[in-house]
Amino acid sequence: MRIFITGGSGLLGEFLNLQYSKKHEILTSYNKNEGTCGNFNSVEFDIGNQKNLEQVFTDFQPDVAIHTAAYSRPEICDMLSRVEVYRINVEATIQMAKLCFANDAKLIFTSTDLVYDGRQGQMLGENARLNPVSLYAESKLMAERGIMEIFSNYVILRTSLLYGISKNESVNNFQMMYNNFKNGKPARLFYDQFRTPLSLINASEIIFEITEKNITNEIINFAGNERVSRVELGKKLCDIAGFDKSLIEEISMDDIPGLPKVPDVSLNTDKLKSFGLKQKSIEESIYEILRFSNG
Repeated sequence: MRIFITGGSGLLGEFLNLQYSKKHEILTSYNKNEGTCGNFNSVEFDIGNQKNLEQVFTDFQPDVAIHTAAYSRPEICDMLSRVEVYRINVEATIQMAKLCFANDAKLIFTSTDLVYDGRQGQMLGENARLNPVSLYAESKLMAERGIMEIFSNYVILRTSLLYGISKNESVNNFQMMYNNFKNGKPARLFYDQFRTPLSLINASEIIFEITEKNITNEIINFAGNERVSRVELGKKLCDIAGFDKSLIEEISMDDIPGLPKVPDVSLNTDKLKSFGLKQKSIEESIYEILRFSNG
């Protein structure tokens, strides 16, 4: 199959490039930061430029488009105008869906667990109330709805906290925490926010399996099995890597002024499992991440 990956220099894109290139013909895209995309068939463009997207579908003719490109951090979205966030996170996604529909391609879209407001209990199912409390989450929900209005050959993944160590310039909180611990520096971690994190490596493997199994017309909670706070995730890393747990500075979401508070967006993943898709434990994933980073 021909696989088109957007956001190829991003956190998840890096691992999707590696995973899909083993078996399929890929075209991976990036905007400004090439990262490791230069190791693959790649193209640089602004995902919000309609002509760029149309050209990709004309030239490459993908069977599957995996759309991860976005303003993907709530704090970044809050520094931008609503118009710009919607241009990339919503309008570009809708255009991608239209092109997939016109070219008989499947769309796999990475949404977010933050479409839930985190105040409905724990281990939320896909039918939990949708109430985004940040511009980022709002834009992802609007993109979901835009896709569903266009066609049915999609898989929308409501993605939980992804963690790992990147060889691109993309940095995630787990990597910053790891680097701090490694250098004997403290890391400030929330004790009062709960997620069901999934490693970047495991996430790319599962998305690959979604393609192989030809799953379609589904919204799926995309997460790990274990409900943890960031403090608990940090302690697991310390236990496995031999870091000093006293470097963990436990903080509350209330300690960050202006932060949209989402206390518990842990996800029920029974639907994911019903397709025969399996998540690795946090412990197994951390060992795998450390092997990858040292490889």
